[in-house]
Amino acid sequence: MTESYVCPHCQRVEERPYRVRLIILTCPDCGKNGRFLHRSLVDRLDDVPEPRRPQDWTEMPLDERLRYAVTEGILDVDSTGPI
Repeated sequence: MTESYVCPHCQRVEERPYRVRLIILTCPDCGKNGRFLHRSLVDRLDDVPEPRRPQDWTEMPLDERLRYAVTEGILDVDSTGPI
């Protein structure tokens, strides 16, 4: 069984045999180094209500969106389950 991790820049999916919140990789597609987020965290970003999102939300890399949502108290990553 593998877990899916998403590139914060181009959203390429990488599979790995372990389950953690994020992994740091250089993306083979876009060439950028970044924090690939576990798919469950990426899915939770859709739960951030539109009025609570900053104006540049759609331009922000996924890892920055997550950091913003956690810092602002919008999402609690401790409630994502076993990761």
